[in-house]
Amino acid sequence: MPPHRALTPFLLFFSLAFSARPATVLVLQFHNNSQYSDLNWVGESIAETLMSEFGTTDQIVISRASRTEGLRKLSLRSDADFTKATLLKLGQSVDADYICFGSYGINLPAGVSDLKNSSIQISAEFLDLRKMHSGPAFAEAGKLTELSRLEEHLAWESLNYVNPSGNLKLDEFLKPQKLIRLDAEESYIRGLMSNNPDQQQKWFTQAILIEPHFTGAAFELGKLELDRKKYTQAIQWFDHISPDDPAYTEARFKMGISAYSMGDYSTAANYFRDVLKAVPLSEVYNNLGASEFQLNQPAALEEFRHALEGNGTDTTYLFNAAAALIKNNKLAEASQRLHTLLDRSPNDKEARALLPRAENAGSSAGAPKPLPPLRLKNSFNMTAFRQLKAMLQAKGGTE
Repeated sequence: MPPHRALTPFLLFFSLAFSARPATVLVLQFHNNSQYSDLNWVGESIAETLMSEFGTTDQIVISRASRTEGLRKLSLRSDADFTKATLLKLGQSVDADYICFGSYGINLPAGVSDLKNSSIQISAEFLDLRKMHSGPAFAEAGKLTELSRLEEHLAWESLNYVNPSGNLKLDEFLKPQKLIRLDAEESYIRGLMSNNPDQQQKWFTQAILIEPHFTGAAFELGKLELDRKKYTQAIQWFDHISPDDPAYTEARFKMGISAYSMGDYSTAANYFRDVLKAVPLSEVYNNLGASEFQLNQPAALEEFRHALEGNGTDTTYLFNAAAALIKNNKLAEASQRLHTLLDRSPNDKEARALLPRAENAGSSAGAPKPLPPLRLKNSFNMTAFRQLKAMLQAKGGTE
């Protein structure tokens, strides 16, 4: 029996893959202490690099969206210079173990007008919310054109503080393929900060033209193409993401969605199986089950049951499981799943229309009507996965 068909996929996975308990880290946009507002994007660039590198070592990183929501609830601006009291309140509101924050200054030599010729000084600090005290401060200084190298060195120092047993090698952080030209980094960050898809497309494309190996920009372009239902282009962009990139697993998941949407169910199933090796989440089991269902593979029903093990009341999983049960003539269980679904979502017309088939009502002598389209999950929450992993690791460590 393949590993992903184990009856308890979450517990099996974690029993085989324990490591040091990861930390939950909130990284804030660094504050611009200079007079040059055109360089406000640099503060987000520093934060983005730190977040990416924390994710690479499997720390639990509060996403930009969650950070924005936390700031909104406290009526705080993302680029503000916060007091320690405000930082503590913000960190506690998102259940962070550590807060990383800081600022940067810009010095432009006399007689020089081009900001790219300036120098930058970055200072970073940590708050340890588990021990309720300040952590170390780190500083970087150099030419603005060396921003990527300064950020990576800062990330290495920061990770050695948060994860001192990680045995992290500085050479891995400073290898040439990780260092991004300043203009490419600016384009990428401006794309992330934009809410306009057309502007995002422009900025990310510009970043790729400058730095063809820039996987962050490739990933964002893939997401944009997927949203626009340009599935072939989406797969091409996501295929730029290498296995050692923190976005690799999510890229494979989205490649699976793209292949499924094009009707290439065999390829989609292979992508979802790849994802399951790293992330045995209900969303992935559901999408694998949908792919196998389309291929008339009997394993589909077990995939949907695995999805329901993680969340037994999710209407997507209940609907898909019911369809597979009807296909396998397991009508009593199908009826039970549909009634549970309708208790939660009474206005689900497709589920209500499917119920008579599960209850064997209104059947005719002719060929059965085709089952309605199955439902995919379009995203999964890597942060939630890492939090679950950390919780189970902590529980295991106390036994």
